[in-house]
Amino acid sequence: MQIVDANIILRYLLNDHAAHFNAAVEIIENNTIFVPFEVAAEVVYVLEKVYQVLRN
Repeated sequence: MQIVDANIILRYLLNDHAAHFNAAVEIIENNTIFVPFEVAAEVVYVLEKVYQVLRN
């Protein structure tokens, strides 16, 4: 099991940098991952405040 940080999840969701996206896909799709609550909260914060992604 791998613990992932917000950067890996954000690169995976946003696909805004090809090399980082490919690395994130490799980690997320080929491993059992653990996302700590604090990391999930950081991802939500960055998506809302920095990238202005609306909650639905």
